[in-house]
Amino acid sequence: MTTISTPTVITTVIDNTWHYAHEPAEIDQLITRVLDTPAHRVSLFYVWDRPCRSWRDPAGEAFPEQSLRVATSSELGFGALSYHRYQHELLDSYNPEFTESTPPLLFDPEGDLWFPASASLPLDQAREAITEYCRTGTRPESVRWQPGQWY
Repeated sequence: MTTISTPTVITTVIDNTWHYAHEPAEIDQLITRVLDTPAHRVSLFYVWDRPCRSWRDPAGEAFPEQSLRVATSSELGFGALSYHRYQHELLDSYNPEFTESTPPLLFDPEGDLWFPASASLPLDQAREAITEYCRTGTRPESVRWQPGQWY
């Protein structure tokens, strides 16, 4: 029996710039860049068998059915996640230990939309969930989830 292995491509959109990773070290570098660099507030991760394309691409846009939106504040040490499986599921990360001092993080800078503070996770938990998503392409099970808002 012959087995055909389909390579996985991680597409990450950081500050409206598209980045692609194939190897574990490249993926780890993208995750670190998203979580540790103060300039990057909201990023998107896609896991697919090919690179994603934006609507600006001459061949037209191309996206898988699911995505992971990541908002971060390296200064405050928090990240929030939104898992979206198109037309089926929209979930935000859930931190059962959030308090009044847990910061809400920006969901969409153009619309001035914010995650609830209950979605903010310590950065190490956010990193674990993003790494899991990049490995599996499915909703991470390493964090808890709550219903997201359809804006």
